[in-house]
Amino acid sequence: MITFEAVTKRYPDGTVAVDDLSLVVPDGQIVVLVGPSGCGKTTSLRMINRLIDPSEGKILLDGTDIRTRPPAQLRRGIGYVIQQTGLFPHRTIEDNIATVPVLNGVGRGQARARARELISQVGLDENLARRYPHQLSGGQQQRVGVARALAADPPVLLMDEPFSAVDPVVRASLQDQLLSLQAELHKTIVMVTHDIEEAIKLGDTVALFHPHGTLAQVAPPQQLLAAPADDYVAGFVGFDRGIRRLSFVPTGGLQLSPAPAVPADTTVTQARAAGHPWIVVTDAASGAPRGWIETARLEAVSGETLLGQAGTEPLGRSFVAGTDSLRAALDAAVLSPAGQAVAVDEAGRVVGTASFDQLRAAIQAETAAEQAAAELRQAEPSP
Repeated sequence: MITFEAVTKRYPDGTVAVDDLSLVVPDGQIVVLVGPSGCGKTTSLRMINRLIDPSEGKILLDGTDIRTRPPAQLRRGIGYVIQQTGLFPHRTIEDNIATVPVLNGVGRGQARARARELISQVGLDENLARRYPHQLSGGQQQRVGVARALAADPPVLLMDEPFSAVDPVVRASLQDQLLSLQAELHKTIVMVTHDIEEAIKLGDTVALFHPHGTLAQVAPPQQLLAAPADDYVAGFVGFDRGIRRLSFVPTGGLQLSPAPAVPADTTVTQARAAGHPWIVVTDAASGAPRGWIETARLEAVSGETLLGQAGTEPLGRSFVAGTDSLRAALDAAVLSPAGQAVAVDEAGRVVGTASFDQLRAAIQAETAAEQAAAELRQAEPSP
């Protein structure tokens, strides 16, 4: 656990980068520091591994003041990932990753073997082990940076805008990879970003800073979206926070209708007899959705023609019932030409559809449940 106790960083010219920061980073969780440029989030991060020392207050690592440990020793026990990776250009990928274990006294052969394990763990091909950083793409280099930070198996990982230098597609992939690794490794992670979307996606807790180094709100992402502390927080989170909040609401309580689904090897005559204005055309073998077709368009098509040859409109997307969020289901409905979201099971087979009315009912039920829980919390006596 990392604890900031009334930490302030004041520079000789009088500039206050961080002002009276008190914050707890629980074991095994991701806490994301987010805010505008110059708000003190990177300064706060760098004080944890003593790249910067606080002017006032204390930072505790598992209850021990970090100032009692030599900086070099402290840093070897803390993984550190930065925006530009900081890889050594003259070393191979496996030797870059093996750097800290070797410094800690691990034999080079053992350290390289550990490096190859991590290369695979962060989603890279092990054949890249003997290449050099300039031979890798930006996204691959960033994965190597994460692997190097994990090489000595540190309990704490610091990440300073690690994914901001790559394109959006690669960035989303790296974020998903980090969540996958965290589910397996349970590290204590402090991450800095200026992107509220990234903070909401990755953080167990989000710490939002004011422009001048003070905390505006510390809360789980769903609470930040549902109940911003003030106008500054609401403005930073964005006007569409209500939609984004649905990312944290599962579809388990969403009522589905029987799907008007017909296999692609069904004849047009049989499809017309289904009696639905829109039909989901499914793969005959797997039951996966292939697209929508409007029944009225089938009137001019020969009855012996297979439905799969009659032409379909794009599905848009489907959602996994009970697993994906209400936001994913709402997105599927918006993209659907029929105005209905197609629900599939874990195997990808169609299991039903959800209309806007059904989605609205699920959202209203969730909102009512949240309000009831909030009222219950307010009614509880203070400890």
